[in-house]
Amino acid sequence: TSLLYKSGSDPRVATCRGKLQNKRSKLNQEINKELRLRAGAENLFKATTNRKLKETVALELSFVNSNLQLLKEQLAELNSSVELYQNDSNEPVMPMIPLGLKETKEIDFREPFK
Repeated sequence: TSLLYKSGSDPRVATCRGKLQNKRSKLNQEINKELRLRAGAENLFKATTNRKLKETVALELSFVNSNLQLLKEQLAELNSSVELYQNDSNEPVMPMIPLGLKETKEIDFREPFK
């Protein structure tokens, strides 16, 4: 059977920028999960008096911290990739400043089309 997608939700049509944003979102979710794991492990480390358990938790904390470091590096790399898509041209861009209608001059477009 074929899958039916709502208009605009077909993953085969996803843009490169959209794929990068999805990866960023997943990395952020993983980072948040690791932060919760670290907080729980730190609490357990502080609360326990059992030496063997403390050693196990300390080892777990080192794994969580290295995972966090890796995820943050991946996110930083991905963020630098996203910046490539923010401005497609290499020329400097003048920021657009919104003007009210009274602040603009009327232009006669008939002259250039003669």
